[in-house]
Amino acid sequence: MSMSECQPKPSLEARAADDSRHGPFVYRDELGARLALAADEPKTVRTRLRLMGAVAALLEEGGLHDLRVADCAARAGLAHGTFYRYWPDRSAAARDVLGDFMATVRARRPVSAPGTALYPRIVAANRYYVRVYRANAGLMRCLMQLGNVEAEFARIGQEANLALAARVVRAWERADPALDLPPHERIARALACIAMVEGVLRDLYVRPALAPLASMGEDEVADMLSTAWFRILFGRDPPRRGRKAG
Repeated sequence: MSMSECQPKPSLEARAADDSRHGPFVYRDELGARLALAADEPKTVRTRLRLMGAVAALLEEGGLHDLRVADCAARAGLAHGTFYRYWPDRSAAARDVLGDFMATVRARRPVSAPGTALYPRIVAANRYYVRVYRANAGLMRCLMQLGNVEAEFARIGQEANLALAARVVRAWERADPALDLPPHERIARALACIAMVEGVLRDLYVRPALAPLASMGEDEVADMLSTAWFRILFGRDPPRRGRKAG
């Protein structure tokens, strides 16, 4: 057996990520890419992906409360009973798919070149989230719905935000080694930045948008959020483009 044959095959998620790199995505397309890569995988893997794609499409179109097992099976072109080989009910399927969606959002975050200053990284991240939110607005709505009815799922979202806040704080500390704030306030400010993005994007893409958000372009929204992030973290306006800063 050759050395290459001894190497474990990367997961379908990793292989799909290699194909489309980092950046905004449509989750249904992401699942379609995984399915296309699964030609040599066991039938159970392919069937599960087909069902996940159907669940994701129905969640995007109709929301959590309108999800039906029969519709999932029909959308996937499978027998009704096939659904129950993978999940006991529609709620379990929704949790599974939405959890994978959240993980995909994290995995696709942009990767900045080494040495990139903090503010351009904030801008890149916010532009990414604005585009992902818009492209998957129905799923974002479902995340809020599920978090409202299931405390455990809401906790998962909170923990994900805490992990992201910790990453923000580490980057902030590298950019400002003289930072004079207690650790709990650093985390609290980072969480406030994250909550601000979630609130603005909810009002822009999940609810009927009102002025002035309704008339703003994607990059304009992302840049506004990024400026607010920088002010919350550093207490001053961000540097002008083309000028170096932390």
